[in-house]
Amino acid sequence: MFWTVLVAVLIVVSAGGIFLVLALPTFSKRMIRGTLTRPMSDTLAELYLSARSTPPLDFLYSSLRANSGEVVIRPMGSARPVHGFDDLAIVPAQLSRRPVLATKPVELAVTLGRHTQKPLSFSMPLYISGMAYGLALTKTARLALAKGSGQSHIPLNSGQGPFLEEERHLASHYVLQFGRWTWNRDPEILRQADMIEIQVGQGAMPGNAVIATPGEVAPDVKRLMHLRADEAPIIHADLFLDNPSHPSSLKAVVEYLREQVDGIPLALKMGAGDHIERDLDVALDAQVDVIVIDGTEGATGNAPITLSDHFGIPSIMALARAVHHLKHTHTRQDVDLLISGGFREPGDFLKAYAMGADAVGLGTIAMFALAHYQITEAVPMDPPTDLVFYRANPKIPLDLDRAALGLHHFLESCRKEMEIAIRTAGHTSVHDLSMADLSSLDPTIADITGCHYAGTPRRDYKPHEKPTQTSQDGTERERDPILQ
Repeated sequence: MFWTVLVAVLIVVSAGGIFLVLALPTFSKRMIRGTLTRPMSDTLAELYLSARSTPPLDFLYSSLRANSGEVVIRPMGSARPVHGFDDLAIVPAQLSRRPVLATKPVELAVTLGRHTQKPLSFSMPLYISGMAYGLALTKTARLALAKGSGQSHIPLNSGQGPFLEEERHLASHYVLQFGRWTWNRDPEILRQADMIEIQVGQGAMPGNAVIATPGEVAPDVKRLMHLRADEAPIIHADLFLDNPSHPSSLKAVVEYLREQVDGIPLALKMGAGDHIERDLDVALDAQVDVIVIDGTEGATGNAPITLSDHFGIPSIMALARAVHHLKHTHTRQDVDLLISGGFREPGDFLKAYAMGADAVGLGTIAMFALAHYQITEAVPMDPPTDLVFYRANPKIPLDLDRAALGLHHFLESCRKEMEIAIRTAGHTSVHDLSMADLSSLDPTIADITGCHYAGTPRRDYKPHEKPTQTSQDGTERERDPILQ
């Protein structure tokens, strides 16, 4: 029986192959003739043209809008920015400036709120951005973020969700968001933070109101928010102290928080927009200790596509303008400056630091690190974010310890790569990095950032000037002025 079936299959396949060989030339000629002589709307050529004029993602968004009539939500940040940190390169030290030996230790630790009574110091210029429990991530994902970041001794931001005691215990450095919602306002909660971040907006949702339907949030989350079972969690459009209908100024909020907490830094978190200089002036007038800017690449769990893709400016432009404005107004030493939105690589972290950021926020990439050890349990049928995104009934339970280990490993890998990169740039501390360590691969980005365009010689290079350098034994030689 087996051999009979096998022979029959071979006969059918062979016959089909012969037919295809004989029919293919005739079919191809008819298809080509039809494509070149009939109107495009009557041929498959229109499919190609439609794909060119309407990209697949836009077609997907159109279909989702047509299907439900509801706002289309995308959990990841915008990919629309044309320019980013890929347009910058770090300058290697080779001859005119020598690289540092691998045996030399590298200083990565940074401090925020330098002028406060209780400044926040941590192991490297990275922190985990705010991703809310119950509104974005599961409780297990939040606890894994706390444990993994705590093992690497960097700050964890609470995000807009309710305060979790277990999370605070696992985190080594804890930043509590205070903002446009009614929960997390108890002074006992505020006093458990190492820094408070006043949130007025973020990259994907710059200052808009967000109202979750009551059924989207589980009862245990609502209890922590002090909401009724039928009450919807609301992120209001503006800051307030007592009544959401009566907004409060940033200055009033800062003064109130100063009275509630004992000497810890107060930060402002905002999305990057084209009025960034005016927004910075308001923050400076309110006397915040830290300013956090989220570029338009910044993601959130429930951003309408229009806000994510069509509002704000990219992180690299926002950072360049912020640093320039703070220097121009002689206020750079008064505040620390953080940047987030689209950061995934150690090289980009260091480029941002060289431009003037004091630390870089990680969001989406931290979630993927959490999912690493269980990613095969989700794909290919479900996206890896199903492991961490909040749902009242999660499909795939996240293993807390394995998720925390994935994040810790990711952060430690970044630490090692940053150390190697800093030595290769000829330094022994992240604090030694500056604009002199960067060059631009694009003249537009060179103009935006103020760093040198790599397509031309450095302006202060003199062909007949003897270069100066430092040898490995520490003896001084003549040095190139641009690298001093």
